[in-house]
Amino acid sequence: MLSRMTAGLTDNRTASRDTHAVPYTVPIVCFVVAMIDGYDTLMLSFIAPLITKQWALSAQTVGAIFASTYAGAALGAASLGVAADRFGRKRLLLASLLLAGICTFCSAWSGGPLSLMGWRAGAGIGLGGAIPAITALTAAAVSPARRSTAVGRMFLGYPVGAMAGGMVTAGIMSRVGWRGVLMAGGICAFLLVPLAVALVRESGAGDARARAKVHSVHPIAELIAGRLWGTILVCTATFLTLLVSYFLVSWTPTVLALNGANPQRAALMGAVLNLGGLGGAWMLSSLIARFSPSLTIGASLGVGALMIALLGQAIAAPTAVLFIFVLAVGMLVIGAQSNIPALCVHYYPASVYSAGVGLAMAVGRLGSIVGPLLGGRLMAARISWSLLFVLAAVPALMGAVALAAMPIKGRRR
Repeated sequence: MLSRMTAGLTDNRTASRDTHAVPYTVPIVCFVVAMIDGYDTLMLSFIAPLITKQWALSAQTVGAIFASTYAGAALGAASLGVAADRFGRKRLLLASLLLAGICTFCSAWSGGPLSLMGWRAGAGIGLGGAIPAITALTAAAVSPARRSTAVGRMFLGYPVGAMAGGMVTAGIMSRVGWRGVLMAGGICAFLLVPLAVALVRESGAGDARARAKVHSVHPIAELIAGRLWGTILVCTATFLTLLVSYFLVSWTPTVLALNGANPQRAALMGAVLNLGGLGGAWMLSSLIARFSPSLTIGASLGVGALMIALLGQAIAAPTAVLFIFVLAVGMLVIGAQSNIPALCVHYYPASVYSAGVGLAMAVGRLGSIVGPLLGGRLMAARISWSLLFVLAAVPALMGAVALAAMPIKGRRR
């Protein structure tokens, strides 16, 4: 009895010490990882016009290159997300960063579209595996009342990285070329490995108890036990949201270039899209702590659908007008996408944070594959820009409906 009490006191002291040791360093490091993910995932859309010109690629081939990254990310999110809950989230984060760095750096030496697809798929596996790991690590490092907000704000790193990457790419790609941009992305991922080794700590006894529960019950079974309908709706909404988000981030710079904008201005508007995502993600992360996360994110998507349709009408407008519409779409749609992991943390128990986020993001990455491919086909069909963006608004509206149908009583308190 005395030994059990002593062990319990030691456990509590360890947990308390861990909680005080990691509340800032872990979310900050995870924020930087999300930045690299945002930059690495989206930099291909910034340099796509240069690759297209150099290799004389068709729209369908460019769409396939985009899709290879997202297909790898879907595989990484699903497989490494489950593995992180079972074998340790820090271990899987380090492995993901190494894989992403190697493949991104090597993609700079691609001799043609097929080799570029292969390297980008490998990088996608690494990037996809990092997302559920940093979500679970951030959630475990803060108090339960702050988890949804902390995860939402940690994922602000994604639009920050994409925005900064767009600005940097716009400034340097004329000097270093698209290969230099890819090498920079790989180097950034490598630099994060020692930072994560030194500063990321899993939350001691609490994390050990969570892994013990996962070993006794398979993570997938835990995700659907009493939560099947909610899981289906979360995955559906994530699929639709990423479909429209990646359609926008992949093809908006190219559409602008086809309308006569120079590559620097087109890349800059891609950065503006993510600037809006940054502001929208911050506002939504505050709102989901006070209101229903699913209804808040769903409302953002619903209004975002309207703004996407209006963007198609303004695609040839003056720069100032275009800036406003692109910024608004980013706030509403990219901002909503950035808070989906926070919704998962709100909905699922701590023992399967990585698996829950991994499953949702894996299904969502399928949407990120469909979005660019569908965009390539629509571009090849030469439909009007206004109709193109009206069609892009439909998935955002459907995603809003799916989130509105989330089972309120099934949410975890």
